[in-house]
Amino acid sequence: MKATRRLSITELLTAISLAGALIFAGCEGSEAKREVEETVKELSGAGLVDKGEKLKQQIRDLNAEDVRRIQEDLSRGVYEEE
Repeated sequence: MKATRRLSITELLTAISLAGALIFAGCEGSEAKREVEETVKELSGAGLVDKGEKLKQQIRDLNAEDVRRIQEDLSRGVYEEE
């Protein structure tokens, strides 16, 4: 009975080690991994969040440019009172 128990524990450890190796190194850097990552991003909404953040940054950049342009115009006296 002890020999059978040792054999099954050894088989179990071998199976776990093999499964772990396949999981962690199976598709590293492959096209399949990239597709899975893209699908996860799409389903989780991370892509939309990234697009929203980019849009917010573009708006901030445009606002900063407008503020800079208005300040330059003020310093040149473009907006004088009549």
